[in-house]
Amino acid sequence: MSDFRDEDDLWADGLPEDADETVDDPTDDDLDELDGPPVEFRRGRRSRYRFAMTPQWVMLMTELSHPAFRLYCLMLAHVSSERDDKLVWPQQKTLAKMMGYSRKASVPPLVKLLVALELIEVEEKRYGHNNSRRRNVYTVHEEPPAHWKGWASLQEFYAAEKAERKAARAAERKAAAAAPKTAGKARKSPEAAGQGQDAPTPSPEHGKSGEAAPAARGHGEPGASAAPAAAKPSRKKAPAKKAGKAGVRMTREQAAAVAAVEAAWPAELAALLPKYRPDVIRDAVLEAMDFGRSAEQLVERVRRRWSLHGYADALLPGGKGIGSPVGVAVGLVRPSTDCPDPMCEDGTTLHMNDACPKCEQRRIDRKADHRAGRVPDQRTDRGPAPKWWTCEGPDCEKPGKGERPADGLCSTCREEMTAATERLAAKFAAEEAERQRRADVQWQELLEEAYAEQHEREERAAEERAAAAERERQRAADAAESQRIREELLREHPELAQYAQARS
Repeated sequence: MSDFRDEDDLWADGLPEDADETVDDPTDDDLDELDGPPVEFRRGRRSRYRFAMTPQWVMLMTELSHPAFRLYCLMLAHVSSERDDKLVWPQQKTLAKMMGYSRKASVPPLVKLLVALELIEVEEKRYGHNNSRRRNVYTVHEEPPAHWKGWASLQEFYAAEKAERKAARAAERKAAAAAPKTAGKARKSPEAAGQGQDAPTPSPEHGKSGEAAPAARGHGEPGASAAPAAAKPSRKKAPAKKAGKAGVRMTREQAAAVAAVEAAWPAELAALLPKYRPDVIRDAVLEAMDFGRSAEQLVERVRRRWSLHGYADALLPGGKGIGSPVGVAVGLVRPSTDCPDPMCEDGTTLHMNDACPKCEQRRIDRKADHRAGRVPDQRTDRGPAPKWWTCEGPDCEKPGKGERPADGLCSTCREEMTAATERLAAKFAAEEAERQRRADVQWQELLEEAYAEQHEREERAAEERAAAAERERQRAADAAESQRIREELLREHPELAQYAQARS
């Protein structure tokens, strides 16, 4: 597709001048919309408030639902023009309130659709003490993806429609011009003139099987003897081989949908199911598709019911377990018969992405009947009604069925809490190991310093002992030398002996 520099390029041959003029054979210039009269749009009240500019290619996306488009506009309005990034982080509860939803559970399906269409990107970030809290950061795109093949602007849309209408009208004119020639050839054909009225028309069944058309005339009518002569020996067609045990032959779309649903089984359930495909599971998937559900919607149903109906908790240690895996698989995909609204999906209206009003009213009526003592008889045989509770986890309001756990958390929040506890314990263990390692290193350094100091002291003491011994040796040597000198002087000067004795 190409972009136009100006909207007038769409109508280069001329613009329609009068919308009320009656035209017998309208041309392309008489229609500026889809087979409708010209429409003029004028600007009304100008906004005094802030507004968000939505790209035209987003408005022209046929895959984008109206609630998802509104959510995209709200996210686009949250983008700050003062920053260079395109990040927003509003809470889903806030977005649900802005869109008029009573529950924030209506927002995640719309977010998934926007992510699938590559309009936004979602990144989960953790914050708070020990990263125990989490929030979603949304990146809102204003430019289409590289592989985008849709209409990028209103100009491209009108140009494509104009070209399509031209091609359709040219084909109609060509067919109308060829129709009289075909009719003339049919009137001139000798078979149509002579035998066309008498020969019976073979049915599609006889045409397919190769049998001749049975003679419909009596013996007295013309052509009665020619029919048996022209007839060929009839051959009975072998009956078609049945596909599957139940004789149901699925189309490619149905087989792909069944395969997609089977691929979405939880790992715990897939390990319990038989290796072959039971017919009852296939029939349940096809029945759910007959109710207007797509394969993607059935996959979401399987994942939602696996936790909502308590099957995930039943397989936990200490749980009651699963008695019939095939029955559980059928229960995960089969359509719900509690609500008469065909668009109701487990209490949520698909086209509105909001709580089903009929289910809400039925729940209110059941509570009123229970308070008034008007409980149905069949409920008395099955024991008390199951209790419902709400998860107390941060930013989680998932309902639970049965007895409330001691911690008040659903299985998802419990797994996240367990994972956070394990991460915190691992962090504490790593910190303790690091502290112990540092203490060991410090103690080793202290020992090495003490050993070095002791060695130095021993070396100094040895040096002092050696110095004292040297001094003692030197004194002994000096005394010996003095004695030798004295004796030598006495030998040389005997007269000094008397003086030495007088001195002593």
